[in-house]
Amino acid sequence: MTHIYHEIMEPYSAQQMFDLVNDINAYPQFVPDCIDTGVLQRDDNLLLAYIEVEKFGFKKRFTTLNRLKEPSKIEITLIDGPFKKLVGAWTFTPISENQSKITFDLTFEFNSKLLDMTFTPIFKDIMKNMVIAFSNRAKQLYDR
Repeated sequence: MTHIYHEIMEPYSAQQMFDLVNDINAYPQFVPDCIDTGVLQRDDNLLLAYIEVEKFGFKKRFTTLNRLKEPSKIEITLIDGPFKKLVGAWTFTPISENQSKITFDLTFEFNSKLLDMTFTPIFKDIMKNMVIAFSNRAKQLYDR
């Protein structure tokens, strides 16, 4: 299994960053390698959504159930996709009124050894770039 952990400090509130990460339909506009997204079902604190990513000719789509604990956490659980396991969370910790710590913690394993060997480095890169993209998007939206 592969574990990804990224932590960044942002000069924005936890609520602003939560809203940004929770806006899944906007991902293709600013997240590199994200070619399609969609919300399949939305309830009060649950969101069923898919994300499709493509890099170096590898295209994968997966569906997750996201448990929303606004504004502090989004827990991610695999529903469907090329993984044996995928669980994780975005955590938004207020530092002050206009500063927060964002943590992205994800554990995954592809459902075949071949896929795991070939796509794990690519998927890790996509996830790292996603965190950077959220930071850049926050600057675009909130520094006006």
